[in-house]
Amino acid sequence: MSRKHKCQICGREIDDAVGLAHVKAEEYLIELIRRDHPEWNKDMGTCDLCLEYYRELIKRTEI
Repeated sequence: MSRKHKCQICGREIDDAVGLAHVKAEEYLIELIRRDHPEWNKDMGTCDLCLEYYRELIKRTEI
């Protein structure tokens, strides 16, 4: 049974299994999230919708 917690960015409930583990290598993405949400802690997880928002932001602005 997986634990549940809230996404620190949008407040949606997520499973630990879909947390931020798949993004750890994306340091720039992490920097952008921290810029907008300084209280954010990567160990607490982030939902896929918020991660996709930041990925799209990077794609659209080519930053």
